[in-house]
Parts: sequence; structure tokens; C-alpha cells
Amino acid sequence: MTMNIEPWSPYLGGTYLPSKGRITLTAAFADVVSLLAGFQAYELPEIFSAPEDDGKNDACRHLVCIDAETMAEQFIAGRIATFARPLNGGEVTPIDSALWEIDNPLPRFATGTFNLECWMNPQATPTHRIFVDSEQFDDWLAKLKPYGPLSNQQIEEATNSQLRARRAVARRNLVAVPKDTENSVAQMPANRASSEIELIDIKAVSDIISLSRSTIYARIQNGQFPDGIKLGRSTRWRKSDVLLWVEEQAAGQTH
Repeated sequence: MTMNIEPWSPYLGGTYLPSKGRITLTAAFADVVSLLAGFQAYELPEIFSAPEDDGKNDACRHLVCIDAETMAEQFIAGRIATFARPLNGGEVTPIDSALWEIDNPLPRFATGTFNLECWMNPQATPTHRIFVDSEQFDDWLAKLKPYGPLSNQQIEEATNSQLRARRAVARRNLVAVPKDTENSVAQMPANRASSEIELIDIKAVSDIISLSRSTIYARIQNGQFPDGIKLGRSTRWRKSDVLLWVEEQAAGQTH
């Protein structure tokens, strides 16, 4: 049997669909989105029907897409088993992890279904509902950590592909170990673990990036520099964040 299911409509609530030792993909994904992005299931239809705005709407959709990709990676790796059951009921069969090797898994998460015969075609009329192993899913979900509130940096990266690329280049440059790092302030120290937690004050930040304190604070206000960490009445910055910012500026100037 086949039927058309409106994308994201399963998240508006409905009849519980039982399956021994399994839960529907949509029920599992609702838990993931709630934990990681802080969205309730009923908000998903609104998120994907909202107009493009190069801001919050696009950033929210981007986060949900990341959640879908993150969960699909577990299916591909075989860490969470998935199953197909004909619409309206029938024999449950395992879904081979190779069937998750697709460019965009989001349509499956939007409806909780797919076409078993034409599994690569997201436009094919769905024939089966997708379930996941509840025990394996619970084990994975218990270890996940939420993203926290959506920051200006996340919004920028979600809506500006060039900025995302520059920051990716900057991160790669920081990880790379060059032959001569004596005079480079923008290189990750040998002990990366310690640099990740090394905190510096505004004077040290100013010395590293050669900008005045007032300019730094102005850039923070405009979302153009990493926010500091409040420690009582003081503010400190992760040195690694500052070095990453330096590399990001360099990546943007490279032609």
C-alpha cells in the first residue's frame, strides 16, 4: 500500500504506532531535535514553512538538518538499527545501513517513511514506515549533549556559506603543525588540550590581534568577534577562540 504524507505532519501528534522493541523514526527524531536544538515536535512544521530570511528561520532549519545528518550517521555506521514496516502494518524487515547512503536524509525524517524499492528517490511515493531500535537509540540519546541557546555565530554560519567556509579553513590551519611556528601567533600551541581551556583577559586579546579594547568590544557588540566568558565581574576569552578568529580573518584575505 502507498500513501502521501505531508512533510512534518507526523510531528503534529497522532496515534501511537507500536512495534516490539522499536519506535518510529519521527518519535525518535522528535526527541533528538528537542534535546539538541530545543525545538518541540509541533514546532517543526512551522519551522519549515517559515519564509527564508537569512536569519533565525534559516538558522533553525539548518540546525534541524544537522540533527538529521547526525542521526543518519548512526544508521550508516550500524550503531542504531533501522527497520521498514509496510504502511498500515505488515512484516517488519531490517533496513540495510547502505540504504542510508543518500545525499539528503531530511525527507525521510520529515515523514518517517520511504519507498523501499526506490529508496534513493525522495520523491517516490512512500511504501514503508521507518522504525529504529529503541534500546540502541536510548543508549545513544543518553550520551548526547544539547547545543544550548542559538548564538549569533551559529546564526551567521547557518546563513552565510562563505563565512562557514572561512571558519572551516581557519580550524584546519590551527590543527596543522607547520615547520616553523616561532613567530606565528595564530598557531595552536603544541599542547592543544591546555590551549583549549587557557583563558586570557582583554589586554592579552588586544595584544594578540593588535586592536584596541574599544574596537574589540564594538566588534563583539556587532557579532564580529567571539563573546567572552563571564567569571564573576571579570570577562575572559578562550585563547583558542581568539587564535581561530585570527586564522578566520587570514582565510578571508587569501585569494
